[in-house]
Amino acid sequence: MSKSFTGIITGLRLEARIARSGCGRHARVACHGMGPKRAREAAEELARAGAAGLVSFGLAAGLVAQAKPGMLLLPARIVTESGGSIMTDILWRERLAGALQKALPVLDQPLASVKRPLPSYLDKASAWARTQAFAADMESAAIAAVARRRGLPFIALRAIADPVDFSLPPAAVLAINKNGRLNIRKLLLSLWRQPAQWRALKELAGHSKAAKGALKTACHGAGDAMAAPGGIPHALRARHPLKP
Repeated sequence: MSKSFTGIITGLRLEARIARSGCGRHARVACHGMGPKRAREAAEELARAGAAGLVSFGLAAGLVAQAKPGMLLLPARIVTESGGSIMTDILWRERLAGALQKALPVLDQPLASVKRPLPSYLDKASAWARTQAFAADMESAAIAAVARRRGLPFIALRAIADPVDFSLPPAAVLAINKNGRLNIRKLLLSLWRQPAQWRALKELAGHSKAAKGALKTACHGAGDAMAAPGGIPHALRARHPLKP
């Protein structure tokens, strides 16, 4: 019988590289690309392979002014598009938060999970109006649903990349393929067509650097706390059900 492992799911290849390089000896990382459908596929793959728990890992968009690039989020709950909530595993989350507090501050504010990117301030404001969440990603709700169905503990670990008042330049959205890879050709073509994007891309690079730095620090600071707790989630799911 193979040893149990923590299943880590990302939407972007760069997130997967960070997770593979520092998130523990007993972790496996799957990246099928951005969005709920691909995240669900990756989560199911890891669950079938014997994951002891699932982690949604990577970058997030800020939905409130307090969400600054580089802030680390270990949310107590995931807010779905329909307004429901999925609670993360409290024991796993608190153990990991305790380990990470030695390296950097960690927030437990709610994380929204949306179906599409939020490139503009208006998009983020609309997402906040629906969810009142601190930040948003596109994968966590789908991963949490797989974990709940499979009887596995679930947590999310996300770093703020773009703040609420920052609009993503078109190149940043167009250049990411469905499989989560950066397409340099699309990036350069978009820049050639709209060279005024360069300044915003440079600013985004600074935001992303802060977020990636936070994720790397978290991975190296987590140690064994990243490992999924065995035999815990059943009682927790009874105490923290999916809200309608």
